[in-house]
Amino acid sequence: MHLTLAERGVWVATPAVAQRFDISVHHLQKIAQTLVRAGVVEARQGRSGGVRLARDAREIRLGRLVADLEGVGTVVDCRRDPCPLLGRCRLKWAFDAAEQAFFLELDRLTLADVVAGPTAAALRSLFRAEPGDGG
Repeated sequence: MHLTLAERGVWVATPAVAQRFDISVHHLQKIAQTLVRAGVVEARQGRSGGVRLARDAREIRLGRLVADLEGVGTVVDCRRDPCPLLGRCRLKWAFDAAEQAFFLELDRLTLADVVAGPTAAALRSLFRAEPGDGG
């Protein structure tokens, strides 16, 4: 979400984002790699590197984004601990249908939609430079 507010073309350093959201840099880099494979984010290594959106936030559908991050068919994975009803269970069908409805509902929104208004203000406040933090 933070990348939607970054100036177009500017690389955002992942350590700074991880620090502001109080998450591990390693975890954030794994998320960034997933988003790079999905074509949502571009990444560049090195001193002047970082991440940036690969497309306009108005083109990024939220349902697709969540599906790329979380995977599809993950509400119940009957193959993980093989179930004797595998392939013959209507409960799995119901969970899969509900998951698809979830992604379709999220797809009504874009990344730009969810970062508008008070969310944008909160993100800007979160990333406002503090004295002595270098950025």
